[in-house]
Amino acid sequence: MNEIKKIGDIAQTISGVSKANQTPEVSFQDAIKDALKQVSEVQNEAEKAIEDFSKGDVKDIHTVVIAMEKADVSLQTLMTVRSKLLSAYEEVMRMQV
Repeated sequence: MNEIKKIGDIAQTISGVSKANQTPEVSFQDAIKDALKQVSEVQNEAEKAIEDFSKGDVKDIHTVVIAMEKADVSLQTLMTVRSKLLSAYEEVMRMQV
């Protein structure tokens, strides 16, 4: 077992990666929650831009359109990831044990 550990240390030394430089691992659940939070924030920014434009606070329609497009792209990306996750789940459920 020590030999395997030593090989791992050598590989880290060669690649220049040390344990102190590695980022902490993020769980899958936390990654999904973070993605949902980011999409929600982008959607809220787009809604605020629309409200500001309708109130007359923003005179530039371009910023509103850009905010709406960002929200649309982020939502489409989220829906694509959701579809991929569901298809992967269905594939796992079809597997025979």
